[in-house]
Amino acid sequence: METLPPWVWNVYYIFILITIISSIVYLIRKRRTLFSVITLFFSIFGPIVFFLQSLVRGSGTEIDNLLSELTQGEIWAWFVILAFIEIVAWYLTLAKDLLGKREQKNNLRT
Repeated sequence: METLPPWVWNVYYIFILITIISSIVYLIRKRRTLFSVITLFFSIFGPIVFFLQSLVRGSGTEIDNLLSELTQGEIWAWFVILAFIEIVAWYLTLAKDLLGKREQKNNLRT
């Protein structure tokens, strides 16, 4: 059974950790609370489901297994894809918030 290289897993887990920390920070600051709770849920349970299903795969990498199960309509695969999409939306929202703050600071200086 083959697996992805360790550097891929390191990057993956760093992004998941950053997602969890940033959603907790947003919850503490009471900003985008519903979105933060949903992100926290998906960033915890998405990787757990992905990992557990990857343990029982037959052959190929974890991504191959996910794509194969996705084409077969498995619920867990759709859940993991939904979690990944939601996390990407979270990062886009974070980028928008950070760029918005930067623009406000630049407008105040001029």
